[in-house]
Amino acid sequence: MITEITFPGKIAGMNGKHGLLRTNWRKRNKIRDTYVWWVKSKTTNKHPGPVKMTLTRYSLRPNMDYDNLVSTGKQPLDSLVIAGVIKDDKSDIIQQREYLQERVSKKEDQRTVIRIEDL
Repeated sequence: MITEITFPGKIAGMNGKHGLLRTNWRKRNKIRDTYVWWVKSKTTNKHPGPVKMTLTRYSLRPNMDYDNLVSTGKQPLDSLVIAGVIKDDKSDIIQQREYLQERVSKKEDQRTVIRIEDL
């Protein structure tokens, strides 16, 4: 089974003015809860076992460094776990991870796509 969820807009990384390091825990939880609602509204798929996860970030800005790109997946992956799409975000469950970046020319085209595939 394959599940693909598109999160519209820009998802914050760790750094920057609106990065997760500078965000109050209440605001982070509110963002996560919004993502949980988004995931539940887009799919009822459940992946009970090992999966491959591909995160693709589409953004106007130049590419992020790799560790900051990986950090953009924190909130969406937590929301996939809470929504029950995947069992956990540990390496036992997400056995293969791939993080990609693509540039777009329009602000309205910014998004993050997470694809989950059963192994």
